[in-house]
Parts: sequence; structure tokens; C-alpha cells
Amino acid sequence: MWFRNLCIYRLNEPFPFDAEQLAARLADFAFQPVGRTESLSRGWVPPGPDGEALVYASGSQYLVCLQEESRLLPASVIREALDERVAEREAAEHRKLGRKEKNRLKEEITVELLPRAFTRAKPLYAWIDTRNRYLVVDTATWRQAEDLTELLRSCLGSLPIQPLTAAGNPQPVMTEWLAHQSEPADVEIGDEAVFEDPQNEGAEVRCKRLDLHSGEVTAHIKAGKLVRRLALTWDERMGLVLDADLSVKRLKFLDVVREGDDDFTPDSAAERFDADFAIMTLELGRFLPRLTELFGGEAGAAG
Repeated sequence: MWFRNLCIYRLNEPFPFDAEQLAARLADFAFQPVGRTESLSRGWVPPGPDGEALVYASGSQYLVCLQEESRLLPASVIREALDERVAEREAAEHRKLGRKEKNRLKEEITVELLPRAFTRAKPLYAWIDTRNRYLVVDTATWRQAEDLTELLRSCLGSLPIQPLTAAGNPQPVMTEWLAHQSEPADVEIGDEAVFEDPQNEGAEVRCKRLDLHSGEVTAHIKAGKLVRRLALTWDERMGLVLDADLSVKRLKFLDVVREGDDDFTPDSAAERFDADFAIMTLELGRFLPRLTELFGGEAGAAG
């Protein structure tokens, strides 16, 4: 149980439910397999190794899992069937079909083909740190994170959260690190970055497998470009790509973290899951406060 991406939210209020109460709320939205004529189904599934409880709890740390099942019906298949159906209808009626008629045929074809389409299931995990009031979704996109938090809000009736933000703008700070090799002692710059031009919306430069302190890269900074995304290692314990919105991609826990886990010989898959989750939440519990500290502290936090 190791998260690979982090979309991080701050809980604005203390989390009001214990694990049993949370599970009871999630049960009303438990996952049901996608129906024969449905294109998508979402619901909560057990996240832990027992395959039963809808909330995995380790002290004040909760893990939940939203499962999405969709029917794979490529647009090309629908288009091919539609073209054939339109041609048949136009030949039989000796006239051209209008847009509304074609749209109606497209809907009919989609309903006909859905029961024969393959299905794909995709789990989406979220960790709730009720002690320190974080909610973290293991996804690389905020859209998917919002899918989970919206359904969680429906289950709970209310979910006052906001994306984690820092007091300072991360872009000029990360740019300064590269320009003057002034990154903090616990940050090691990697070999990947994305720069954007604040004067030209959409203009960006992507660097991979490069020395980011090289003249080739700093020339982009001198031209006024700012770092939007940066690969780095934190405290020699995790490697990651940090976005200016404080989301994290391609998170990897390094050997110094994994070694302690590898020394443990579990008697069951459940014990291994317990150990992995405990180590992961401990490491992230240290990293998340430091993440905002790097950029002047958390926005809105008391000084």
C-alpha cells in the first residue's frame, strides 16, 4: 500500500466520524457493478486486505477506496455502426437524414452496443489523517480527486476541505533554487523540470535528464520563465515530481524507507498491508508539513 501520486487537501474542521461511523455512511454508496445499459458506475469498496470493511483504520489514519467501473465502447465502433445505419436508412427512404435523426440513431446504437462492451475497473484510494487534518487522494489529476471528494461529501452530508496551499508562490521559490543553487539542505534537485512563460499563456519548456543547474537551463530562467514542475528528492527518503499547485506525481519511497519494511517478515498479507500503511503514513506525516514550510508556511496558518 504505497501511494504514487498526491492530491492534497486540508480538512478545515476536525473530522467528525470514527471508522465505524464513516463505514456506515459509505455503505449507502457501496459499489455496484455497472449495469448492462450503463456506461459508468462508482461506489466504495473495501480498501484493506480483509475485503470486508469499507474503512481501513490504523489509529487516527483511515483509508478508503472508490471503485469506478466503465464500459469500453470506442467512439470509432459507434461511428462505424452509425455510418452503416445512416446509409441504410437514407437508401431506403431516398433522402438525407438530419442532425437530430442521426443523434437519435447514435443514442440507439450506443444502448444496443453497451451490453456487449468490455468493462474496466479502476480503484482510487484516499487517506484521511484525522489527527493532522489532511485528506490525500492517490491520483495525478485534480479532476479524479474531485470525483472522490464529491462522492465522499454526498456520503457525509458535508466535507469542508480545500486544496493545500502555501503562503508563498512556489513558482518563484523553485525558480530561485535553480537560478542560484539555493535549494534547502533537505532538497536535492533532480533532472526534470517544466518551465512556463508568465507573459505567454500556454508557452512551456520541458527538460528531462538534464543538469538543471546548467547554463542551458538557466538561460530559460534569465529569459523570464518560471518553474512549474520540478523533480526532486526530499530528505533522501522520497523522490517525487512537485507541481506548483503542491500536487505530487511519481512519488517513490527510497531504499532508506523500504529497508525497514523489508526487514519485517509478515505472517500474512494483512500484516504486510498494516506495516506498509503505517510506514507510508508516518513518512507522509513528516513530509506534508515540510512541503508548505518550503514555501513560507501554510496559507492562512497562524504565525
